[in-house]
Amino acid sequence: MTKTSIRKSDSKPGADDVYDRIWSAIMERKLQPGTRLKEEDLCEVFQTSRGGIRKVLLRLAHHNLVNLVPNSGAYVAKVTVKEAREVFQARRLIETELVRELALNFSADKQRALIEHVELEEQAHRDGDLNRRIRLSGEFHLKIGELADKPVLTQFLREIISRTSLIIAQYQRASARHSEQTATHPCCEHSGLIEAFEQQDATRAVELMIEHLNHLEEQLDLTSGTHSAIDLQSIFS
Repeated sequence: MTKTSIRKSDSKPGADDVYDRIWSAIMERKLQPGTRLKEEDLCEVFQTSRGGIRKVLLRLAHHNLVNLVPNSGAYVAKVTVKEAREVFQARRLIETELVRELALNFSADKQRALIEHVELEEQAHRDGDLNRRIRLSGEFHLKIGELADKPVLTQFLREIISRTSLIIAQYQRASARHSEQTATHPCCEHSGLIEAFEQQDATRAVELMIEHLNHLEEQLDLTSGTHSAIDLQSIFS
């Protein structure tokens, strides 16, 4: 894609908008680990200054989503096998507490919010939009934290869910990727959690969350990882 083919919006996005666009691309696994984030390309795509892009890249680096290499540039972070295992360990610790808290303080409004979110996931699946479904799946876990009214834990979770997307992009088995694309009921594990919340069964909710996270980890081949080059302009235009 040439630079002249980039669609430009009428208004320039702010730093938060640029950050959110890149964060979403990582969540949707459009940006593979090791992808170089060229400042000049990002400036062109987002119609912003190099200084503004550098601030966004520093923020992403602070959240361990980007590596800044002196005299080379910014790259989407790669995750080591040890780090990948620690991320899932952290998710089990944090998310079991969140589901326990939510199960004990569930309400009709919270039930409605989760059901509506799962419906969005199912619609993305019917539309064949795997990237959107992946992002919504991660956001379901963040919504649990928000509804549990645990903002500090939810902020921690937001960072490690982003790193989970990097891990899956880097280490997911081909068979698991195929299953993800062809699943008949991709949101059944999330629906099962809602049922446990409805029954205010904290023990069951914890068990289901652990099973869910274990299932995600089992889909990985934590022995090697590969990535391919990505055209930034095609992602963000």
